[in-house]
Amino acid sequence: MLSPHFAAILARARRARPGPEMPGLAGVLTGVLAAWLSSAALAQPVDLPALRPLSMTSVEAALNRLPGTPTTAARTRGALDLKGRQVYIAEYLLLIDLSGELPATPRDGRLLGMAVAPGPAVLAYRARHDIAVLQALTDAAWADLQARLADAGLVPADAAALTKAHGAVHETSEAASTPDAPVLQQASQAGSTRRWLVMAPSGMRRVPRNDDGLGAGNPAARLAHAAARVEGLSLAMAINLSALDASGSRAPAFAAPGGLPTLSPLMELTPAPAAPLVLAHAQQARVTLAEALVPTAPFGRLRMAPMDGPIPSNDPLKPLLSITRQPTGDGPAHKVEALLDLDGAATARLLLALASAANQAITDALKAARQ
Repeated sequence: MLSPHFAAILARARRARPGPEMPGLAGVLTGVLAAWLSSAALAQPVDLPALRPLSMTSVEAALNRLPGTPTTAARTRGALDLKGRQVYIAEYLLLIDLSGELPATPRDGRLLGMAVAPGPAVLAYRARHDIAVLQALTDAAWADLQARLADAGLVPADAAALTKAHGAVHETSEAASTPDAPVLQQASQAGSTRRWLVMAPSGMRRVPRNDDGLGAGNPAARLAHAAARVEGLSLAMAINLSALDASGSRAPAFAAPGGLPTLSPLMELTPAPAAPLVLAHAQQARVTLAEALVPTAPFGRLRMAPMDGPIPSNDPLKPLLSITRQPTGDGPAHKVEALLDLDGAATARLLLALASAANQAITDALKAARQ
């Protein structure tokens, strides 16, 4: 039984829950739907909607959204100088959260319904992505950027023609993720470790990276680009699907099998690891995201992983999900294995809304660089 105080908090939070559209992009999340509930109250209410898995059918409405629909741009810092230059886009990367470990806050000694001992705790999560669906969403995000650039009078030059004539400062020599060959990137920060699937538009290759970014590049090509007033651009962003609110107990948004406890994660648009939003190859100038964008709308659930059973042996992501746990704090962390289930329609809608905000920021930066 909830106390009247906590019941009132939950009622207000539910009334304030945003609709399916992206809320105003105001940087760090405010008004998080966080239920300060007892452990008994973590049980799923019977009226939670069923989750629709990620599939081409469930994302169809998001894919039909008109590219270039007006939206608020993410805030950025940095500037480029592209006056009088031929500009081509060498790569457009969308990194999508796959798995990792996050510090988590137990509530009344429990995390996802599991009793944990006092001390640091880690939520080790993994998602089951359909890479073919993510490819369709990436292609839609790329089409959105192209529409925004065209509306702003910014039509990029042909990358193949310019690199054939002047060389490439950074060669696009590696493939991005495909259904048969996923590509993974990992980074750790502030006690969290995340692994992203590296996606690029169909047919587009990517520049090899190390932990520090693209590296020095080809100095002769850089001189040739400067002399011919040519500039190549790398564009990159990351979408996190597993952020937790400060209380560690955001109210569940979708029913789980058996009605067992779940957490409702947050989605974030953040900088890609070791990559700015826009990097000019010849000038080595950059534009970076100045904030993380965090919509409050629900899109999935974190639940206990053992309920899901073994990963099929033919799953191409299976090798990527054999992950090493990392402790936090001074002693070993208590680990809770979780599965990140995604609602296809909500995930696609929010992911493309965040990509559109980044695309508008890219467009604004390139337009300003022409003036």
